[in-house]
Amino acid sequence: MIDPKLPRAVETFHSAADEVAAVLRANTDWGASGLRDGQYAVDLDADAVCLDALYRAGYRVLSEESGVTGPPGSDSAPIVVVDPLDGSTNASRRIPWYGSALCLVDDDGPAAALVVNHATGERFSAVRGGGRAERDGVSIAPSGATELSASILGMSGLPTHHYGWAQFRALGASAPDICAVACGVTDAWCDMNDGGHGVWDYLASVLILEEAGGVAQEVLGRDLCVLDHEARRAPIVAATPELLDAVLAERLRG
Repeated sequence: MIDPKLPRAVETFHSAADEVAAVLRANTDWGASGLRDGQYAVDLDADAVCLDALYRAGYRVLSEESGVTGPPGSDSAPIVVVDPLDGSTNASRRIPWYGSALCLVDDDGPAAALVVNHATGERFSAVRGGGRAERDGVSIAPSGATELSASILGMSGLPTHHYGWAQFRALGASAPDICAVACGVTDAWCDMNDGGHGVWDYLASVLILEEAGGVAQEVLGRDLCVLDHEARRAPIVAATPELLDAVLAERLRG
């Protein structure tokens, strides 16, 4: 039986994503924040409204932009891992592949997730143990592909060699990238760097993928659910275990 707190968490995530969408619609400054390399001013604006929505619901937050924070008295509250704006560079260049990713983590691990592609309006969601994931309220499933030679592989970074895929894509935002595997648009996705991603980049979409029926792991065998702002991981996901094994073998050969 699904814990009733989990669907309520997803409702809160929708509200937070709505706030971010409003920030993006109103934004006219696509310049750098001046605080760290690769951070845009709009990243901070998106983070502020996202934090406010999550604080009102009583959550602590682990955000790419602001680390671990929370409202007063929330030291023992569940934590939500957030990337307020995944694919900021895409957004700044008007490339329609960027979004928000939110994942509730409790004592048993990732529990509820939402990924919103702000360019298209698509919303992907899942709760742990639900046995399904949804895109705009409709159940999704991976492609079922098992052969690398017939698959479209998404990636972040550059591979060392041709893996034998049918085609590849590098779209520039890992949360929607992984959701594309969850709904069968692509067949697998891999981080080509050994420590390329923070937990906010992938945790929400990995839960969605796994509830949809896909598989995920870390390239070097490390735990993907790590609540450490400094930790970096290399996720790999696929429609099937067979395809994941094939991609992983090539990834480790490089």
